[in-house]
Amino acid sequence: MHIKLNPQAGIGFDPVARPGDFLQGGAATQFAQFPDQVQTLPDRITVLNWNLRKGHHPQFTGDLMTLLEQQKPHIVFLQEANTELFIPKQMGGYFAESWRYPWPGGASTGVLTLSRVAPVRIEPVPARRGEFGAAAPKVSLVTEYRLADGENLPAVNVHLFNFERWSVKKLRRQLQDLKAIMTRHRGPILMVGDFNTWSRKRLALVAKITREVQLTEVSRFPNGRTTADKKSKFWNYLPGVEKLLPLDRIFTSGLRPLSARVLDYHSSDHRPMLLKLELDR
Repeated sequence: MHIKLNPQAGIGFDPVARPGDFLQGGAATQFAQFPDQVQTLPDRITVLNWNLRKGHHPQFTGDLMTLLEQQKPHIVFLQEANTELFIPKQMGGYFAESWRYPWPGGASTGVLTLSRVAPVRIEPVPARRGEFGAAAPKVSLVTEYRLADGENLPAVNVHLFNFERWSVKKLRRQLQDLKAIMTRHRGPILMVGDFNTWSRKRLALVAKITREVQLTEVSRFPNGRTTADKKSKFWNYLPGVEKLLPLDRIFTSGLRPLSARVLDYHSSDHRPMLLKLELDR
């Protein structure tokens, strides 16, 4: 699997085989090395979540570098990331491919999870079908980290189906695959990303599945929080988008939120979310 990486970042990659029971989707690829020798996450962690809109905005790279430097997150969940991102050397990460541009040397897009501590397990979770019947599926990525007390923390970077106007069949199957992975785990769980919950029906399904694995949504973000582009009346009407429903969400189990913020950055059509958590012992 060829991935075009930014040589300035001093990074390499190491393919991880995808689960055999999935019919489509790429492997997870090591996107950046982990320079920190610390093997466990602390009891208090800072988490950053951001859908990058492929990082096309000219200000995006500077904004991301500023965020990582100022906030110093332990784990960073990125959706619509691409393999040409510049990543600072203090963080390593894994990338799961969703789409590759169909020309020689074309960049890939997908989900990217960065962290200061190397994960002990990596599992890409591609959807079983593509959107609009396309070959490229949405993909999520599970990275599991060791905690100081010996437990493990699975961190699920989610990008759910977007384009289902009348049905939630694909969305339900995608959530059920993620549920099967989380059900096997005993201990804290972190589920973060772009859930594409732009209708009450979609939100109800996400709420049902997360309750079944005993996850609680972080509700301490500011009232009236919205994410993604809500300006186009026509493109909102066509799929039935309810403009006040946030798309980006964070669910936890065994973790207590200390603070939750939506940051004022505008180099994507989503806003970055910053969350501070501690283990709930």
